[in-house]
Amino acid sequence: MSDEKKDEKKEPRGCLSVAVVTLTALWVILVLVCYKKVEWSELIPESPSALIEEIRDHYAKGDKPKETKPKATKPKSTKPKSENTEPDKLQQIVEKLEDFLKDQEDQQDATEPTTKKPKVTEPTTEKPKQTEPTESTAGRQEQDYLVVIDAGHQAKGNNEKEPLGPGSETMKSKATSGTQGVETGIPEYDLNLQVAKKLQAVLEKRGYQVKMIRTKNDVDISNAQRAEVANELEADAFIRIHANGDEKSTTSGIMTICQTKENPFNADLYDQCHRLAQCVLDETAEATGGKKMFVWETDTLSGINWSKVPVTIVEMGYMTNPEEDKLMSTDDYQQKLAEGIANGLDKYFEIT
Repeated sequence: MSDEKKDEKKEPRGCLSVAVVTLTALWVILVLVCYKKVEWSELIPESPSALIEEIRDHYAKGDKPKETKPKATKPKSTKPKSENTEPDKLQQIVEKLEDFLKDQEDQQDATEPTTKKPKVTEPTTEKPKQTEPTESTAGRQEQDYLVVIDAGHQAKGNNEKEPLGPGSETMKSKATSGTQGVETGIPEYDLNLQVAKKLQAVLEKRGYQVKMIRTKNDVDISNAQRAEVANELEADAFIRIHANGDEKSTTSGIMTICQTKENPFNADLYDQCHRLAQCVLDETAEATGGKKMFVWETDTLSGINWSKVPVTIVEMGYMTNPEEDKLMSTDDYQQKLAEGIANGLDKYFEIT
């Protein structure tokens, strides 16, 4: 094969090498530009479009590219390629490159560089959810109230004497066993303890602190001593549970007791005690549906006279009345009595 024919066959291959090198360089430039590593002006003094036109003119004139020393590379396949396919492939590459550059220029012209602003979270003004009061705190906002409960009387009375009040010369029996149900035969001291325990459960469920003077019938605690327990504990309320009795079997109803305004021992507590007695009377009568009598003011009861804290006696009903006696012996009515007394305490502390 002559040298001229060799040159003719080499010419397309040499042109393709130059094109590949040029396109590779352009792609490298494009990558750098797209990722904003360099600017066009730093690499190419002319626009990419001008460079493309130069490539077109170069191959249109049939100029031979300058010979360069080939780099040491692995031998490539020497399989001859047709002369008609090389210019077509080069044309396609140039057109794709031209389209790509045009898109890049359009995007750069249409958009301005912006800085991403940090996301700002708006402060919330939503109020925290209010929790509903639980059963243990229903009716009470504070759990600091201490209620002392005295189940009146005891199984065996104590006829020894004690002063009616601090420093009094008048003497009374320390404790008695109380009355008895004419229909049920239940002793008053037992009935009083049954209701007192139910009241304790209700108050504790509502969040009160409770102290019981006695939890069994076989005790020996005088009326003055019972008051002293409440005094030492500095009780917020001293509730004494009793049942009533009368010569007439028809007498019935609920009554509460407190001292008079002229009480020689604790007249300074009259307002508080009377308010406590009135609240308990009102609420107990409402809860049970029983007959509401009145607040009896008297200075003849040592359990009240010795008290230095707000105190009242609750006379739940008459054990000498057959119908009321039977009613007070039932768990259902006893529970109503306990709920009513507790409601009275709620009301008292709300207005104190």
